Amino acid sequence: MYTAAIMNTQPLQRITLIYAGAAAAFLLLMAMEIGGLGRTVLKAIPVSALLVLVFRDMQGFVRICLIGALFCSVCGDILLDLPYPNMFIFGLVAFLVGHLFYSVLFFRYAKSPDGFRKWIIAGLVIFAGVIMWIFRGISPSLYGPVALYIVVIVTMSIGALLVPARNHRLFGGALLFIASDVVLAVNKFLFIIPYGRVINISLYFIAQFVIIRAAGAIWIDAGDD
Repeated sequence: MYTAAIMNTQPLQRITLIYAGAAAAFLLLMAMEIGGLGRTVLKAIPVSALLVLVFRDMQGFVRICLIGALFCSVCGDILLDLPYPNMFIFGLVAFLVGHLFYSVLFFRYAKSPDGFRKWIIAGLVIFAGVIMWIFRGISPSLYGPVALYIVVIVTMSIGALLVPARNHRLFGGALLFIASDVVLAVNKFLFIIPYGRVINISLYFIAQFVIIRAAGAIWIDAGDD
């Protein structure tokens, strides 16, 4: 039994090393302002590694939703790193669809909020309104998609909050995702944050890893139950 347990953890350890190594290498290239196709491919490796983990460990409806979310995220990673016009909108749409996959999964298993969680939800709704107000001055062609994205990602985080779990890692991962996107939006539309892109992507990589590991702790072998 001990040997089997070791063998079962080895793929997770390898995937974690691939995830961390590729993420660190991409962040280094970004900090050094080195672009190119190689960097774009490198950016897609970490979340692609999580796709392998989900395909290996998850089942049924949970697997479908997480694969959908991660696949859309990989598409968004690639699109946002390409130096072509309108890639921001295409990347935004890819991540928006990814958050919808997460939301469908989370709300399928969500429970009604208690008093404390109701206050958190109220805070998230207010936060969404404030963020939409702050960014009201951006180009009208971008404001609609950005506002919709804010609604979707906050909805996803509320779903994560309401999933029964032994800890709050799933919700914590969702909050890290929001923090990542806030840094990205501020850096793009309001003012330049020193190393803003590095901070944004660092938070993003951590968020995805935390969400998938938390999901694994909740739903491994759950299938459609």
